Amino acid sequence: MSTQITTEQRVRDDLADEAAPRPGRAWALAGVFAGVAGFATTILSGMVDAVYRKGVVDDPAIVIERMDDKVAQLIAFHVVATLTALALVPFGVGLFRRLRGALGADSLVPGIAAFGVLGTAIVVLMGTALNTEFVFAVTESDMVLPESAAFYNHWIGTVPWVWSLTGLTGWALFAAKRAGAVRGWIGIAGLVLGTLSLLLTIVPLQYMSAWTGAVMLVLVGFGLAVGDRRTR
Repeated sequence: MSTQITTEQRVRDDLADEAAPRPGRAWALAGVFAGVAGFATTILSGMVDAVYRKGVVDDPAIVIERMDDKVAQLIAFHVVATLTALALVPFGVGLFRRLRGALGADSLVPGIAAFGVLGTAIVVLMGTALNTEFVFAVTESDMVLPESAAFYNHWIGTVPWVWSLTGLTGWALFAAKRAGAVRGWIGIAGLVLGTLSLLLTIVPLQYMSAWTGAVMLVLVGFGLAVGDRRTR
């Protein structure tokens, strides 16, 4: 009776890791784009301000009449806001991958960071949800109730501005900084701007979190794209 033992020896296991493609920077640049586009979204939606003007808010008929002249701004708002929501997705998923690679699968930080970004993407997209119903309907007074048009103006002037969940992303980045997973200034920017976003939400002035959240995404996205060795 003979016994055979089969062994397998891999030669230079380290070569397989070196040959594996490294993650690119497109996901981080998507964060920069999302931040800039998010800020532009607030500007464009703010240009449709009929319902906020004195002497107009108490007359819905005048509101819809003034919105009739804002169709171009409404279309631009829809396009830019939609692109913002789409850009937030690869940034959120990429941030999750980046932090999980540094912190390990057991850490809650990557999931919290990603949730803040992806949740914001849903909120921004919901901010555009009524556009199809109203953008062109406001040009025909017999197609929409003036009171409904006034509500729509309030909707686009508030919902797509609510970037409150990016505050969680900011805190997660600070936790990642303390663990040595990201550069120090990225964690500090996340802590300061993320805290502001959450405080504005609690006050409540949550619509202002669009500005703090957008600035944070631009800084963090740029830092991870250009100054982060792990993304090179």
